[in-house]
Amino acid sequence: MKAKLIVPMLVTLGLSQNVFAGAASITFSQYRILLDKNIQSSELTLRNTEANNAECLLDLAHFNFEINNNIVAQKSADTTYMPANKLLRYSPRSVTIPAFGSQKVKISYRHRANLEPGEYVSFFQIGCSEKNDNLVKGQPNIGAKINYNLPVQVRIGEATATSAFEVVSISPKGEGAQLVLKQTRQGNRSVVGDIKIIEKSSGDVLGLVRNFSLYRPAEYAEHIVNLEKKPQSDVLVEFAEASNVYMPITQTFEIPQSRF
Repeated sequence: MKAKLIVPMLVTLGLSQNVFAGAASITFSQYRILLDKNIQSSELTLRNTEANNAECLLDLAHFNFEINNNIVAQKSADTTYMPANKLLRYSPRSVTIPAFGSQKVKISYRHRANLEPGEYVSFFQIGCSEKNDNLVKGQPNIGAKINYNLPVQVRIGEATATSAFEVVSISPKGEGAQLVLKQTRQGNRSVVGDIKIIEKSSGDVLGLVRNFSLYRPAEYAEHIVNLEKKPQSDVLVEFAEASNVYMPITQTFEIPQSRF
């Protein structure tokens, strides 16, 4: 069973002068950072999976989310819906990661008075490129710089949300089916979790959406889930946030087998 993975991280690629012609490959210990009254600091580990040293610069990027959860880049925090930039502290802000090595970054948020309860979001923009210590003078060295954008969600006060699902369509696809679900969101925080499509008679997981983020202030998103076989019984749709989230959302509903 193949899982549809929705990683809450954005990756962009650009060209950077005087950088070795290669792009650093970095993995992370987590791909979303959540801070709230129970978790006020976190640690992010950057791992270099290449045989060359990597140079990375850390900054903050900003995005807005439309009503249907589409993402729109913003030039600054000034035009961003409830950005977290004024709440965050992190260090170091530039690192050199040795070949196959790692580097830790500490993240925390500062308390500020009279903040509106709810969720504040900014993105860590981690721009990485391979470091070449053997540049030839006079030769152009133009290589790729990859920007990894990891969401940082700071939840202040009573940040709560509700979510609901409805079936948009079900259609045959190969030996299985294509299921389209609409998920709605209400409240003053985002909703992040996994969706499982389970055949009740066998317990088989026929479809999976992992780490999906329905960001505030978006109101809905659609999920297209391809089932590898036609269900032989009613289907159970399960949605669950991580158990360590304050007031996590969990919900289930059934789809009759006759609809397939």
